Amino acid sequence: MLCEKGLPPTPYMIANFAHEITGKRPGKNWASRWLKKHPNALISRYSTGIDRDRKRADCAWSYALYFELINRKIEQYNLQPDQIYNMDEKGFAIGTMTTQKRVFSRRLYDKKFKQFLQDGNREWITTIACIRADGALIPPALIYMAKSGNLQDSWLQDLTTQRCHFAALETGWTNSEIGYHWLQEVFNKETVVPKRARFDIHVPTETKSQASRGWRLLILDGHNSHVNMRFIEYCDKNRILLAIFPAHATHTLQPLDVGLFAPLAANYSKALYQFLDETQGISRLTKRDFFRLFWMSWELSFTKKNICSSFKSTGLVPFNPEIILQRFNEKSESRPSSAGSTASILSPEEWRDIRKLMQKIGGKNPSKDFKKLSNTVMELTTEVVLLRLRLASAGKALLHEKRRQIRKKPLLLDLPNKQEGGAIFFSPSKIQQARELFQQKEDHATQEKARKDDKKLQQQLAKEAKEQEKQERAQIRQKKRDEREKQAAEKERQKLEQKLAKQADLQLQKDALAKAKQPTSRTNPNSKKLKHKQRSEIEDEVIDEVITTNRRGREIRLTTRFR
Repeated sequence: MLCEKGLPPTPYMIANFAHEITGKRPGKNWASRWLKKHPNALISRYSTGIDRDRKRADCAWSYALYFELINRKIEQYNLQPDQIYNMDEKGFAIGTMTTQKRVFSRRLYDKKFKQFLQDGNREWITTIACIRADGALIPPALIYMAKSGNLQDSWLQDLTTQRCHFAALETGWTNSEIGYHWLQEVFNKETVVPKRARFDIHVPTETKSQASRGWRLLILDGHNSHVNMRFIEYCDKNRILLAIFPAHATHTLQPLDVGLFAPLAANYSKALYQFLDETQGISRLTKRDFFRLFWMSWELSFTKKNICSSFKSTGLVPFNPEIILQRFNEKSESRPSSAGSTASILSPEEWRDIRKLMQKIGGKNPSKDFKKLSNTVMELTTEVVLLRLRLASAGKALLHEKRRQIRKKPLLLDLPNKQEGGAIFFSPSKIQQARELFQQKEDHATQEKARKDDKKLQQQLAKEAKEQEKQERAQIRQKKRDEREKQAAEKERQKLEQKLAKQADLQLQKDALAKAKQPTSRTNPNSKKLKHKQRSEIEDEVIDEVITTNRRGREIRLTTRFR
């Protein structure tokens, strides 16, 4: 049961199971000895991990529908092995090697010398590989990681007569632009023969027949660098059929993943180890060394034998889905006669057979201890059955709760169809449907954008009108405030003038009263001196008097005090 769920137990887990059943902790080597006692039923092997999504994608029903779809399209378009291609990309951390078995000195190994030297350069380079079902291949494309985005001449110093394509990106990963450029400049040019060359005697006959048939089938995964509208449009215009693997199923269905990328990684690790051995770990591995090591690994891995074997192992060419589907078929194995075999054990659901067996062993007059043992066995059997039922009910309840938490999603045409195993085949009719759906989406997006823009504009206009109204009200308030301040200032000025006038009147009145109270000259002892001084000053200013006469001839002179 655990193996079917993708959770095969470890020896340590088996020892824990035994401890839970017996209540005693088994010895260190008990699990390995127990496994050796059941060689026909159990096997112990090293295993690698698999993603949860990939494990869930391993489904016979989904794979069967995928193969039905592929077979239907191959027959519809009369596709031959030299028209079926598989494309995918693989990344290299250029200084990292895969795990390998090593031979150590016992003395040094006991001193914890357990690691092997590797360069450790983690600069990323991606290769785009494409193979054909008849054993041919398309020259690989290498995408170097470069912050400037420029391909350097020193990186290709070992390039001589090899056929290979190159590009440089900041990340070193593929994207939609690189994918489209590869389709246009590499795949289409490498797989199509120009019309003028179809009559050329130097062009191989099989290549001419391929060009005359026209349609090519390109099988790849659903990565966004591959499947986008521009990519699909170009394939339709150039008679390229697209087939997309079911999600998370490339580890089982894709020829490149099944039979070629693993040998490529292993051979690159060997080449990298050879490089470290030659340089004694002194020279660092750089991008200028990568192409030489990569090309050695590529030629060793991408052979015609390996390519044909990969297509055969995935059931594509020759078309044989049973190679994949047979792993899901339940085989009825004959029950071995050995009493120690696990197949001879009765399940708790077979409690009637257990009771008959206990009665047969106990005979007509069973002992008291045997009756006690028989009752214990039956009680434990019943308890196991009930626990299994409760566990199944709890699992269903948990599944129901998980389903309730899943958000509702609309079913769209361009999503994988469950009736076809999750695979997508972009035939001309499917492409037309995708175009219509894409156009509907574009129209809806345009209308939605226009609606949002209009709403935004109306909100902006309302905001501006509100702001203008606010400013006008502020101006009116400011004007009224200025008028009030002006009136207050004028009123204050008038009050001040009235106050000053009043103070002036009061001062005049005070001066008049003070003058009225001033003493006369008789009482002033200094008045005579003052008058004498004034008189002397006047006398000093008097000029010679002009003598006049009256009509009678008498002289008229001023009095002394007026002189």
